[in-house]
Amino acid sequence: MDIKLKNIIEKNNSIIIHRHKRPDMDAIGSQMGLFHLLKENYPNKEIYVVGDSNKFLYNSKMDEIEDEIFNQSLSIILDTSVDYMISDERYKIAKEVIVIDHHRNDINLETYDLFYQLSEYTSACEILVHLAKTYNWKVSDEAATYIYAGMVTDTGRFRYINNENASRVFENASFITKFKPNINDMYNFLYTESLEERQTKNLFQEFNTTENMVAYRKNNKELILKSGLDIFGVSRGMVNQMAGIKEIPIWVSFTEDFENDKILAEVRSRDITVVDICKEFGGGGHNNACGASLKDFDEADLMLEKLDERAKEYGNIK
Repeated sequence: MDIKLKNIIEKNNSIIIHRHKRPDMDAIGSQMGLFHLLKENYPNKEIYVVGDSNKFLYNSKMDEIEDEIFNQSLSIILDTSVDYMISDERYKIAKEVIVIDHHRNDINLETYDLFYQLSEYTSACEILVHLAKTYNWKVSDEAATYIYAGMVTDTGRFRYINNENASRVFENASFITKFKPNINDMYNFLYTESLEERQTKNLFQEFNTTENMVAYRKNNKELILKSGLDIFGVSRGMVNQMAGIKEIPIWVSFTEDFENDKILAEVRSRDITVVDICKEFGGGGHNNACGASLKDFDEADLMLEKLDERAKEYGNIK
């Protein structure tokens, strides 16, 4: 599969890189990391990046391109394998399509040329490290910065790894840091915030718990507007306000996506697999960090019941 992937990349002179909507740092990191890898190793190719924008666009800007360019290009989709999550649906008119993903989801695209899935890898950016090593690609400091950032954030600063993959993850992190990523600047970008932003988090400090100590919040439209944050900033950004509590093995945030008439569920856990529950509701992700789009808060309650049963199966985490 490594050879087929490289062959498809090398035969196309125009490449468009996609990722999922409402990107996190692994989505942006893999998209921009691959952009810089391809520019460094194939300087004569035309490389584009497309998608929506948010606060994770570290030193980057998405391209605006015409439909005709897609007709003669390879589309590479990163960090998702489900059609409704892809950042620019014009991949459907591309000459060829490659999907590269690390999530434990089946692909649902109607047509594609290669599905390159490494579910044991902790991030899409870690897959890029594997490809750079396999192909002996040159790695610029820009590529290294984005790739390292995606590895750091999708592992929760290397907290969400297990004994089976820890050695590989740290070896790959060590490899990419040889190319001088700007770690200090990236960390400042990721982990510092304004006083106003920090104070806004106080709106999301309180939460409820189920019988078996699953913590949960329900963020409605009124609260989101009051916070001044966007929907994604509340859904993804506030779920870990409930993290790091000894008695809480699973925590979930339900956020009203009033723009799309959905409820966004973000589920996290400590040492308990929950991704199968998210898959039951049409979602997916990692074993311990996953999500789904739900119809309404009634469906959120159904998910919460299943999460509570899962916590009961395992007992309280000590």
